Amino acid sequence: MRARLLPLILIPLLMAGCATVSTTPAVTPAEQAAGALLDNGKYREAAQAYLQIANEPRSAVRDRALVHAAEAFERAGDGAAARQTLAQSNRRKLVGEDAFNHDLLNAQFLIEDGRGRDALALLGQNPGSVPDAIRWHSLRARAFTAAGQPFDVAIETAALLQPNAPAKERAANARNVERLLAGVDNGTLSARSAALAGNDPLYPFAARELAKRGLPLPHPLDRSAQVRTQAFPPADSDGYRPPLQLAVLLPSTGSLAGAGAGVRDGILAAYYAETRRRPNIKFYDTNGTAAGAQSAAAQANADGAQLILGPLSRDEINAVFAQNVSGAPIIALNRGVSAPPPGSISFALSPDDEGLFAADRLANRGQLKVLVFTQRDDGGQRALAAFREQLRARGGDVVGEVVVDDGIVDVGPLLAAQTGAGHTAPTAVLLVLKAPQARLVAAQLKVSPFSVLPRVSTSLILNGANARQDVELDGIEFPELPWLLDRRPDLIDADALAAELGTARGPSQRLFAFGMDAWKLAAYLDRLGTDPGYTLRGATGDLRLDSFGIIQRDPSWAVFSGGRPRAAPDGGLQTNAASATR
Repeated sequence: MRARLLPLILIPLLMAGCATVSTTPAVTPAEQAAGALLDNGKYREAAQAYLQIANEPRSAVRDRALVHAAEAFERAGDGAAARQTLAQSNRRKLVGEDAFNHDLLNAQFLIEDGRGRDALALLGQNPGSVPDAIRWHSLRARAFTAAGQPFDVAIETAALLQPNAPAKERAANARNVERLLAGVDNGTLSARSAALAGNDPLYPFAARELAKRGLPLPHPLDRSAQVRTQAFPPADSDGYRPPLQLAVLLPSTGSLAGAGAGVRDGILAAYYAETRRRPNIKFYDTNGTAAGAQSAAAQANADGAQLILGPLSRDEINAVFAQNVSGAPIIALNRGVSAPPPGSISFALSPDDEGLFAADRLANRGQLKVLVFTQRDDGGQRALAAFREQLRARGGDVVGEVVVDDGIVDVGPLLAAQTGAGHTAPTAVLLVLKAPQARLVAAQLKVSPFSVLPRVSTSLILNGANARQDVELDGIEFPELPWLLDRRPDLIDADALAAELGTARGPSQRLFAFGMDAWKLAAYLDRLGTDPGYTLRGATGDLRLDSFGIIQRDPSWAVFSGGRPRAAPDGGLQTNAASATR
């Protein structure tokens, strides 16, 4: 059977005693045509086509066609029709893939009804026989969530951390594993961790949580693949252990030269502020191109670099990682399409991460029904996509989306369209907008039915900031760099640097902070890789290394007050009413 017929639930699992795939009836031309509709996103048309096949007299594939029709209805967002259609299919007449497809869709409906334990009875296949592991583990994670078993949810989520999965998915799943384990009590954490094999994808996360709590590890953690610092000089007592020769790959020419300058100056500022032994440092121009990055990496290795910082763009990183040259470990300053090779890591300031931060901020406070205001901006759309996925993973959803284009001055009609029959009442608002559009929306929210809802944003809201006009934004929270909120007194003062260096103020200020943290990662790479409980307090946030070589970052949170960002209080999200009385 063609795999495209049910891309979301097609999991041809073979359980002991079950019929083999070869017993499944051949796909008919009519099913192929219906499958083509499904492939092209014409879900309702596909559902009707499958229903027509099922209703043909003496149809040999009636029950299978009903399963496909149910899936098409579900993808069209018509859950009621999907359930009704699946109920008409006789599970006992299905074999092979068709039987499993029926079980998986039925399990999904049980999960939606909060019957996680019943759903698990349909998801007990041998994981080694599951070709589409992502869908299967995802359903099991949802079932365990509904059953209230967080450690088992963490097991299934960790199983999704495949090296070839998209970088943003790996980052989100890793954060969710950490969050889930943080909610497990000491006894359960210790006992269940002891039952994990050393090569289980969950074990590095469990070991980190155990180390954070001061609990013993049941067996050693193998981090040898993550760290290649054996040739570095001995570490200081705090873990400071930079290499002897450090190469930095950044664009000093080409279209990315401005971004490269901000990162470069941040690296140098932190480098010269260090009073202990520093490595010899050499910069290499990548010209912002894949070929330039490959050439620079090859030259750095030929020059004897023990560690490489950079390159900066995704294309450059993909090219360098694909070069497969045995050389110095790399701290890539962005994320590529795949996980870093063993011994290297990646560090990024990503719009996708900002979506994750915002979703977790709201979910942690039980604000799970969110009205979103957004604009057609690439970074904003990436943040929104990540926000939506993470909020759904936390049990919430986006209940409305309002697009605010540059020419819009009155969002009243758009707000009115989000109220009334058929609309779920939101419990919070997310603004994925630049400052001018955010001010427009914030002012009109005050006289809308949503005036008292908590409001969060991404840091996109700082684009176009104006302290005098931004009083309209008072009460809105957003993820911010702790360095800019005076929460890192051990670092060079941000205002003092801004007075001296153009790259330390304005649009490049965040890249400057990013460069400062890049140097700290180079200096503490060894401890990050060998101490599972270690967190590096950086200019951009609290940094830690996950088991896939990705630096996970936790930012600080700011709130607009008097038109300026201030450190947000720990006591929860601000509302318009609260900000009015401050």
